[in-house]
Amino acid sequence: MDPMDADDMDAAGTAATVNALEMQRGYRLRWLDFDRYGRLRPAAVLDLLQDMATLQAEVMGIGYEAMQAKGVFWALVRLKYQMTGTPCHHQAVQVRTWPHTPSRFSFQRDYQILAEDGDELVKATSEWVLMDIAERRFAKVGDVYEAQGAFLGDRAFPCKPKKIAWPGQENLPVYEVVPQFGCIDQNGHVNNSCYPGFVMDALDPGPERILDTLQIDFRHEVVQGMPLQVHLNDEGERTAAQGVRPDGETAFNCLIEWAADPEAR
Repeated sequence: MDPMDADDMDAAGTAATVNALEMQRGYRLRWLDFDRYGRLRPAAVLDLLQDMATLQAEVMGIGYEAMQAKGVFWALVRLKYQMTGTPCHHQAVQVRTWPHTPSRFSFQRDYQILAEDGDELVKATSEWVLMDIAERRFAKVGDVYEAQGAFLGDRAFPCKPKKIAWPGQENLPVYEVVPQFGCIDQNGHVNNSCYPGFVMDALDPGPERILDTLQIDFRHEVVQGMPLQVHLNDEGERTAAQGVRPDGETAFNCLIEWAADPEAR
């Protein structure tokens, strides 16, 4: 996704609306943000949401460099999004994000992707934790951030997503991937936006399967060159996936719900 240039700002209104506890910014979706069947890739959704979270964290004074100076970094532990519209190639969109009151160890952050006319295309929620860079352990949010102002009460989903329960057994062949340089971010591990692509590559969904909702829980990090096995349990209306590291630790759990009536969207 490309941030909007000056011409885009004229077409879409404003490029960015910002305050300390909310941000809205314009982007234009690119050709490769869509798969071979014209569906918005999950990786593109996560990439866009991550970009907005990063930008707004900087406005809040808790961005990447500020956290590096304190010896910590933000890690995504859970994200859920639902397709509520049908984006198209090269569409100009507005992305809105806002955090909620932090807990001891985490922030919950919500998002919307909107068409220029204000119609919702995607809604999402996420949970972020602080990790100690050296120890790879949780750090307390209160040690680096003192809440200021009133957090918005709007919720993308009425309830906080629950932890995904792996069904216990795959019913499709195990897919193996070895992440390389292109998947690694500044924190030295596979970026969150890459994992849904591993699932889609393992599943290879046909043109009739339209994604409605995707949730992914991140459990243990994966680094460059570490083989990752993707186990699948496909029940038709929903597909569960689990990524397993060579040491047996679960890297992620993912749950996809497919649209029952794609034409209704």
